[in-house]
Amino acid sequence: MPISLASKRSLRPLALAATGLMALMPAAQAQEESVQLAVQSAWPLTLPASGRDAQHFADAIGEASGGAVSIDLYDAGALVPPLEIFDAVQRGTLDAGYTSPLYVAGKFPAVQLFGGVPFGPDAVGYVGWLYNAGGLEIWRDIYADQGVVTVPCGLMAQEAGGWYKEPIESVEDIQGLKLRFAGLAGEVMKKMGASVVLLSGGEIFPNLERGVIDGTEFSMPAIDRQSGFDQVAKNYYLPGWHQPAAINELIINQRKWDEMSEGQQSLIELTCRETMLWGLTSTYVENAEAIDAFAENGVEIRQFPEEVLAAFEEATAEVMAEQSEQDETFAEVWDSLSAYRETAGSWEELRQ
Repeated sequence: MPISLASKRSLRPLALAATGLMALMPAAQAQEESVQLAVQSAWPLTLPASGRDAQHFADAIGEASGGAVSIDLYDAGALVPPLEIFDAVQRGTLDAGYTSPLYVAGKFPAVQLFGGVPFGPDAVGYVGWLYNAGGLEIWRDIYADQGVVTVPCGLMAQEAGGWYKEPIESVEDIQGLKLRFAGLAGEVMKKMGASVVLLSGGEIFPNLERGVIDGTEFSMPAIDRQSGFDQVAKNYYLPGWHQPAAINELIINQRKWDEMSEGQQSLIELTCRETMLWGLTSTYVENAEAIDAFAENGVEIRQFPEEVLAAFEEATAEVMAEQSEQDETFAEVWDSLSAYRETAGSWEELRQ
């Protein structure tokens, strides 16, 4: 969905603020050798939030750096399949990728906790843990042995609960379904008796249309609308218990990162932080418009019954315990996040 002229005007102050960062750089640093990064997105660049955030980052850092950092941005699948971006960045055949940590859950179970946690923190709580309670340091330690650097670079509010061909009115209705789910939520759905597959964004619609899968979660309403799921499924569930917030990442080959100056590295980090703010606020109206459009197209906007949500929460606790027992790093990350949420608990409860 293209950005309206009014939206572009409203974003101008953010762009100017980013550009102002360049003025703070020492003159010698401003004249240093420029760095060029080939970056592939895991999502179409026109996709609200996920893909559009990648485009925003590329545009913003080019303007802010005055050319000291330039991005050659590629659409989903242009160079490698979306689920193989991490491998390409690790090998150095791709300088960087804009993707989700959920897509490497099979390699590093612990990083799922950085992408989205069932019944987890909201967007503000997530960022607070990353930047103020050691979350990001742990995340980077996990990737360090793989020769990859991660920079949080996308932030989304609560997702929707997903699309289903048939209504979910009880726990029994989930048993035997074949569903597309990612990350820890997929493990929860397995405990609920579903068969779970991980598909990239472009693979979901045709599989849902042909009946290969019975339902799917993907993202927020604005993204789901562009994906066309309302054409083939008529039961849409809110809220997204499985992902109260989501974080996307810019991953960069370690050797490429080390070739940059500290100023260039800092500018990437700062622009990614600005991108998170931009992304979080860019889809509020679009999400509302999407819900209205779904209803007009005959979609039933539903909520999960209390007994189903309770079962999801119980299964989530079991998954977290099992994952922590099986993987020491997962336990370290989960303990860190849990401790932060417990510390902030009283404030969290009061501001609900």
